[in-house]
Amino acid sequence: MNYGVLVAVLIYEVLSIGIVSLVISRKNKNKNEEGGFAFAGGGLPASLVGITLALTLLGSAHNWGTCQNAASMGVIAAWFGIACAIMMVVITQIFGPWIRRTGARTIGEFMGKIFGRMPGRLITCVNAALVVGMCCLEVEAIAITFSMLTGWSYTVGAIVGGIIAVAYVLIAGMKEIAWLNLINAIIMYAAMILVFICLCVKLPGGWDQVEATMQASQDTSWMTSIFGNSALIIGFAIPSAIGASLFHSVSQTGFQPVATAKNNKEVKKSGWYAGIINGCFCIIPALIGVAAFSIIQYKQAGDMMMTPTMLAAMLPKPVLGLLMAGFLGVDLSSFAVMSLAPATLISHDMYTKYKPNATEKQKTTLTRVCIIIIGVIAICICNFQPAVVDMVNWSFAFGIPIFVMVLLGLWWKRSTTAAVITFVVTWIAVCIWTTFGLQTTLGLANFHVDYISLLFSIPIGIITTAVCKGKPGYFRDKKKKAAA
Repeated sequence: MNYGVLVAVLIYEVLSIGIVSLVISRKNKNKNEEGGFAFAGGGLPASLVGITLALTLLGSAHNWGTCQNAASMGVIAAWFGIACAIMMVVITQIFGPWIRRTGARTIGEFMGKIFGRMPGRLITCVNAALVVGMCCLEVEAIAITFSMLTGWSYTVGAIVGGIIAVAYVLIAGMKEIAWLNLINAIIMYAAMILVFICLCVKLPGGWDQVEATMQASQDTSWMTSIFGNSALIIGFAIPSAIGASLFHSVSQTGFQPVATAKNNKEVKKSGWYAGIINGCFCIIPALIGVAAFSIIQYKQAGDMMMTPTMLAAMLPKPVLGLLMAGFLGVDLSSFAVMSLAPATLISHDMYTKYKPNATEKQKTTLTRVCIIIIGVIAICICNFQPAVVDMVNWSFAFGIPIFVMVLLGLWWKRSTTAAVITFVVTWIAVCIWTTFGLQTTLGLANFHVDYISLLFSIPIGIITTAVCKGKPGYFRDKKKKAAA
């Protein structure tokens, strides 16, 4: 048990959260910024927006999730990070600025402006549910970190980690998260570089021996290649890029950090920070996951725990402490915005429909209550422990029809009926494909669910939009009215 490391990590988390919260609370003492808690008052510069966006979408799937994936697919697991770099470009250069141009502050409000009240509420509910599911994955990764350091049961680790995760966001909100993310980004990358250097010395035979072990068997020889094999390119790398880019560009998790920016110029500049910080991270977790897989004594711990077990045994305690602070920091950052996003949808979309004159204080109070409830749900559900990256990629499939219809609704034609039909039919197809074993029955194990979502949403969206009554595309309509 590494209680000394645990204490040091907890002291770091408590002090960083406490000091940053205190400073921001004092600065905002005499301010009553609209959206101050959820949107940081809409005044953040490109650096903080980019770092917050990067760390919001850099969590369980990037660290322990990529280590877990590397145990079954090798170094190609790092493609999840490459996929997320593409996603950052789509969010900051295209969809983030588009959504801000409509004046919307949430995805539900944005969808309501394009397709009407009913589709807006539908997307609010579905997006909130999916993001709560992702919060559970973040708590799962946090629980693994605590279990690794202490030997506690997974459940105890989840409870302790869940409480810290809720405290991380609860005190000061989005502005606190932004500054904490800046600190955690520095800690995270410093830790990963030190871990790689230490493993060069500590691994039996070094990295050359890892490669030799993997190359010795035909079954694992492809695991040291960044391109893996053709089945993984088709079944993992490509759908990861498609799913991540299309889901988060029209989800509250992707837009929440963008909504905190001063203006669209800052949003576009933030892409440099977000793309580099998020996209490069998966490389070292993929390498250390393969290293753990190559050593029999750690391989026996199972896909999820072999890498934590190896790191706990090999790393000097100061390096282990820095790594755990970095991993815990990125997981807390992801949980923070992922819990804040559905809470914002509830308090700013649903609540204001029933109480239009709700004050900023009332909305903030409701947001905080929702975050606590989401934390409790996440602690309970994370005990099911699904494969992190697989679960994330499955969730992405639900955002693809939203992406398709947003494109059509902004630039071609807006039809409420077409939108609802496309959403519902595609979501049903996604559930059937993943629930009843059709992939195995049809011999299409590598035909990812994201492909199914694309195959249904594109033709259905285009046909129903063409056939059903509707209005001109949102931006087309604005342009026409401006010209008139």
